[in-house]
Amino acid sequence: MNWRRSGSARALLPVLVLPVVLAGCGGGSSEATSTLTQDQLESVLVTLDDLPAGFVAVPASSAGGEDDSARASLNDAECLEGLDLGTDLQLDGADEAPTAEASFDRASVLTITSAATSYADDAVVAAFDETSEALASCSDFEVTADNGSGITGTLDSDDAAASDDVDAQINVRLTGTQQPTGLPVEITFGFARIGNDVVSVSAEGLGGPSAESFQDLMRASTDRLADVRKG
Repeated sequence: MNWRRSGSARALLPVLVLPVVLAGCGGGSSEATSTLTQDQLESVLVTLDDLPAGFVAVPASSAGGEDDSARASLNDAECLEGLDLGTDLQLDGADEAPTAEASFDRASVLTITSAATSYADDAVVAAFDETSEALASCSDFEVTADNGSGITGTLDSDDAAASDDVDAQINVRLTGTQQPTGLPVEITFGFARIGNDVVSVSAEGLGGPSAESFQDLMRASTDRLADVRKG
């Protein structure tokens, strides 16, 4: 695995809510049944065995640890003005879609989060396409939280799939500086879809994985998802 050295300075990140880009996608009916069960979704997540030494599992709800009101949202970037990642993709039935999540922390400097969701119908397909197009249009950006903190940086995205089983994938790498401190910020996240099932991985902090190593994490999760779907 190729993971960058984090150094001694921590990038404090009360500045960016990772866009739950596809969390609002789901079936058109609350009566619809999702493809996978909660237990199956938990089995496809990234594990400690997939990560370098030094990581520990932490409750997913505590990852990051900051109040959302003090964190800027990528939704506010001017280049994403036409697509509100938090609401425009909200579809009926999403609340009933089962989701599993796991988070891992290294020295309070880097957090890895893995998630999986099974949606009731194929509305997620169109949402994936729309989200990919919006992110591809975004490069230089600036976002600011209610308390005045924020991020100025560059966003690069691509659709390289981790494996042949993947129907669609979105990979995003964000680098920049926290305002007003000037501390560095590194965030990488990816979403992969197989059928109506979606897995995601994010790395937030310093010393995160290289592009190749991040794809290894995506591949670990997508391979497990493909196996579970095959039964």
